Amino acid sequence: MRKQDIWKLIAGEDTEDLSVAEILNRTSYDELFEIDLKTDHYRILNHVDDKYLAATREGSFRQLHAFALDHYVHPEDAAAYYDFLNLDTVPRRLRESGFPGALAGSFRFRTVDGGWVWTRQLLIDGPELGKPEGLVYCYVYDTQRQVQRIEGTDPAPVRSDEVRREEITGLPEGVAFFRPIQRRLSELTHGWCVIDIDIEHYKLFLEWHGLAAAQYLLVQIAEILRKTADAMGGMPGYLGQDQFCLVIPYDWDQIEAMYEEMRTLISSVSAIEGFAPVFGIAMIDGSSSQIMEYYNHAALTAEEIKGDVYTRIRFYDAELHRKNSMEYRLLYEFQSAMKNGEITFWLQPQCRVSNRKIVGAESLARWTRSDGTMIPPTEFVPILEKYKLITELDTFIWESVCRWLRSWIDRGRTPVPVSVNVSQIDIFSMDLPAFFLQLLERYDLPAKYLKIEITESAYVDDTGSVRQAVSRLRKHGFMVMMDDFGSGYSSLNMLRSIAVDVIKLDAQFLRINGEDEQKGINILESVVNMTRNLATPIIVEGVETMDQVRFLSEMGCRYMQGYYFHKAMSVERFEALISDESAIETGGIVFKANQQLQVREFLDRNIYSDVMLNNILGPVAFYYWHGEDVDIIRYNEQFYRMVGLDAPELQERLNGIQNYLHPGDREKLYGLLRYAEEHHAVGAQGILRTYRPNGVLVWLSLQIYFIGEDGQGKKFYASAQDVTEQQFISSELPGAYFRSTTEDESAFLFISQNFIQLTGFSKTEIQMLFDNKFINMVHPSDRQRLNEDARRVARGEQERFAPYRLRRKVGDYIYVTEQSRLTDYYGAVCWQSVVIDVDAVMRIWNQMRVLSKNLSSTILFLRRVGTDLEYDVAIHGLAGVMGIGARELRHLLNSGAFCKLVEGCQDIPHKQYTEQFITSIVGLEKELRVCLPAGKTIRILVRADQVEDESTSIEYIVVIRLQE
Repeated sequence: MRKQDIWKLIAGEDTEDLSVAEILNRTSYDELFEIDLKTDHYRILNHVDDKYLAATREGSFRQLHAFALDHYVHPEDAAAYYDFLNLDTVPRRLRESGFPGALAGSFRFRTVDGGWVWTRQLLIDGPELGKPEGLVYCYVYDTQRQVQRIEGTDPAPVRSDEVRREEITGLPEGVAFFRPIQRRLSELTHGWCVIDIDIEHYKLFLEWHGLAAAQYLLVQIAEILRKTADAMGGMPGYLGQDQFCLVIPYDWDQIEAMYEEMRTLISSVSAIEGFAPVFGIAMIDGSSSQIMEYYNHAALTAEEIKGDVYTRIRFYDAELHRKNSMEYRLLYEFQSAMKNGEITFWLQPQCRVSNRKIVGAESLARWTRSDGTMIPPTEFVPILEKYKLITELDTFIWESVCRWLRSWIDRGRTPVPVSVNVSQIDIFSMDLPAFFLQLLERYDLPAKYLKIEITESAYVDDTGSVRQAVSRLRKHGFMVMMDDFGSGYSSLNMLRSIAVDVIKLDAQFLRINGEDEQKGINILESVVNMTRNLATPIIVEGVETMDQVRFLSEMGCRYMQGYYFHKAMSVERFEALISDESAIETGGIVFKANQQLQVREFLDRNIYSDVMLNNILGPVAFYYWHGEDVDIIRYNEQFYRMVGLDAPELQERLNGIQNYLHPGDREKLYGLLRYAEEHHAVGAQGILRTYRPNGVLVWLSLQIYFIGEDGQGKKFYASAQDVTEQQFISSELPGAYFRSTTEDESAFLFISQNFIQLTGFSKTEIQMLFDNKFINMVHPSDRQRLNEDARRVARGEQERFAPYRLRRKVGDYIYVTEQSRLTDYYGAVCWQSVVIDVDAVMRIWNQMRVLSKNLSSTILFLRRVGTDLEYDVAIHGLAGVMGIGARELRHLLNSGAFCKLVEGCQDIPHKQYTEQFITSIVGLEKELRVCLPAGKTIRILVRADQVEDESTSIEYIVVIRLQE
């Protein structure tokens, strides 16, 4: 753009000698705003005091824009002003302007005295005009006199100190109100406040009740303010239309009385409740030297509470104002995010508990900024709901899900049904069934692949509309799910009046502690039983722990969703998960009535005998916990057979059973009992080790439930199972299992398939080559140490064997580590062992040990832990020179003590020194003089190299060598 074009935009004159920046800086503008298009943030760079009504110095521009339309801009210019500063279109209009990079417009602005002034506003953007990228500058020029000269209406100047009073209210207005307060402001900082008073829906009041009633209302409100001000030594003012201001010493009782008097006044004129006053209050606390700053805080606060039927008086809250500004900024960013592809959906699988197969998934909105940071849904979804923009997000997610389903089917894959969330706003703002039918038609999808989740709260306000929408959706083949069931107050009524296919229940009832826990459990059981009677399946969401899964499964819940099974994941990860069709169940959610057998049925003696019940229950016993002792007070025949003891031996062990446990499990027993007491519903589950009379350890799995207490102790019920064998032979455990004798040089009794795969030898080859003896497969140099470890394990002094070398068919020996236990296996004492391949780790460790002995340098790993850098010593080749071992060196580095040994670094904070020093020597060597604790001074060369590897937290490798 030519320089003279800028001048023409402002004043219609030419200039050739000035730069664009000089023209803008030398023109006589009143206001200058800087607007950041990316963040919706503005700040005022220049402002003429006592002229225009002004906003706060910085904040959300969209919030300012909306506020200005109602308060600063002449009503006849509001539409043009909205279009002029619409941030959604400003960048395009600046590019397409006849003067590229600049836009100009004329609008009337309100002044502090209540009048209007013509202004010329100029928007400038772009590096070619000397402005940073992404920032728009708005210059505001006073063109009132110029317009009046053109119209021939230029009035005589008005004295600036002339006191003006509004004709109807008789109150000072504009400058006449604010200027004397500004002069006294320094005196008012102790206990004074500014109150902005508005009448909500005043324009509608004027239209409905007429001008005479509206003016009567203003006169009476002015009289209330004048009376209050006279009584308190305050100052009332009128700011036009329905806006008043009052500056008084703060007195809550007086303010509340004034509000009630105004409300009563309005009620006497109009029977409609919607016309009520709102008070925005800002305390004069010395944070600003301008009365207009306090007034704007009060006015913004009053604006924020309009429409809130519960809050009619509010104090300015800087944090709340910041929060509102952040909300406007987020709304602006959301619009851009939708266009830039930052809004996507993730999927959280829904599983059948019995086989963990995926029967469906829920789609969840995700917002990932271009820099990779994520905005949690808990931050942006409530804001979109608050400002009624949630439908824009929902419809985008719905269509994205359908597009993905079509793509997945076109790739020849088997889909699972995906549920989409529907809000209350969606139901009442659009024809929901018609929209979903259009999506099915557009993407050629069967309705069975799209499930509709409607939150329970949506059913409350207009049951008729919801019932009609749900009925039409189900008629067209959609599965409708009631989400968040139980979170509202009308759940039962909703089930009675509206038919749904599935109920989604939150596991929140299981996260209740204290006295309300049993109530939550009772509610949950009642809901499950009720839905079973209605033949309506349940999905429990938010399931996080095995205890919850077990309890809900026992209650009859067959479908669950939550972190325990799968977290929400990207579409790509979900595709990888369901690519294995054995992981999915295409039948979806199925309900079969009367499947669940209720435990109470067992109590019917006409059906079950004691023998039958005992066989069903298995080994059970009742326990009594008093002081440090836990006694068995009752047990059944199955329990007696399981422990395998003669009656006299068992009788001796019934009291103080903790004494017969492995010493390491005694506290664990107490912990399980405490946990069972605190979690009545799910109880406690754990594995404890106990000694047989012959000294052999046995592993028992206990499921414990708290029954009650009698003042002397606490009673518990527990089922038990001997899981000694399972501790070792489970195919899910890593490593290779075998059993061997305690004598005859550990002859093999059993060899697992994992052991054969690990060594490469068949059972026949082990018999022939090693005489079927485990010790013969061990490296000769390791056999003595292995036998010593075995003796220590047998005595209970250690649990694991140190790594040793085991013969392998291919590749000579490999390093393994072993965990073994002496057990009584059907009457014969033997070793049960698991060996794990640690060959790669041990070889690296040995290599590092050789390097440490022979390398003349020290190598450090510097890794990120939170916001700090932490040292690990990989190789310490300078240990002899420095007289400091690896462990001591690591402590000196991480505690900051090493910095104190380096010349010139004694006074620099440790963290600051580490960050600055390391980044300064990347790719370079730097010499340091170090005064060692023994009094010796050495010179070392230090070099750092940055690590580019996302699989580790290591950020730098640091090499230290001695300066010759």
